[in-house]
Amino acid sequence: MYRDPKLLGHIYAAPYALFAPELALIVEDNFGVGGYIVGALDTTVFEQILEEKWWPALRASHADMSADLVGVTAGDDVYAWQAIHHPDRAPDWLVEHHPSHLHINLLPRLQGGGYGGRLLRAWIERARELGSTGFHLGVSQDNARAARFYERQGLTRLFPKDGSDDGAIRFGRTISVG
Repeated sequence: MYRDPKLLGHIYAAPYALFAPELALIVEDNFGVGGYIVGALDTTVFEQILEEKWWPALRASHADMSADLVGVTAGDDVYAWQAIHHPDRAPDWLVEHHPSHLHINLLPRLQGGGYGGRLLRAWIERARELGSTGFHLGVSQDNARAARFYERQGLTRLFPKDGSDDGAIRFGRTISVG
């Protein structure tokens, strides 16, 4: 989908392995690694770490061409350029009660086999041990299957108090510590 196959990993995987390895888990089968879940205990702190230690090198090696690419498709890497040069920041209303966040990804061969639920439960337990009181994640409005998965896992849809809409479905769950 992307000309540079490492771009999405630079956004959704590698920085977590480097700066939050305690919340990075993988699942593998006989064919090798087939999925992962990564996250950060404190979203606001993690975003600041990325701003200081991760984004500068990527920005230097990937020019911000997003403003010049009106009408191009995701296959032209515009989404990744946007995420590197203008990363989303979690709004205060979201991190107030759900300070941690996660990203999960499974290859198709592992989807629907219960791996996602087990991976999520293991991540939640680890986040609880580290002191998280709640977490959030975002799902594309086009990904109804993922939305159903998160609802089955006991996550709740979260809505901004001001009614704003950034195009993502937000899910969250509180975690009881202790």
